[in-house]
Amino acid sequence: MSSTSSAAPETVPDDGSGGSGATGAATFALVVAAMALVSAWTGWGGMALGLVALVAAVVALMRVRSGRASGRGKPLAALGVALIAVVIGTVIEWPTLESAVTYLHASQARTLDECMRQAINEKEQHVCKSQHLDEYRARFPGRLDP
Repeated sequence: MSSTSSAAPETVPDDGSGGSGATGAATFALVVAAMALVSAWTGWGGMALGLVALVAAVVALMRVRSGRASGRGKPLAALGVALIAVVIGTVIEWPTLESAVTYLHASQARTLDECMRQAINEKEQHVCKSQHLDEYRARFPGRLDP
């Protein structure tokens, strides 16, 4: 069965393999990439939507490469916009990510008790108190801050 209708530039004639889904994937990738770029200033939103758009753009590009769709414009545009959104989101969230990694590395996620037990001298105890200041103040409300 053959179709004689004119096809849009981004579609493939209907051969029963779901060619319109390939165009849908490219459109989905572009829409999500645009949403990621708009929400990139929030940091996490831009990163999450950007990663979804990256995956969708790669899927759309794979469909173009396999011949199930034509036109690489939308998937490439979605890929570029998604990358920009992920980069902006990462730049905005970098201080948060860096401080979390630094905290986990420096304190190795120890509690105040563990830190104080492992402290060799008064200077190390001072570091423990500084790192766990809120916990220290709650447990020892009458003592002076470090």
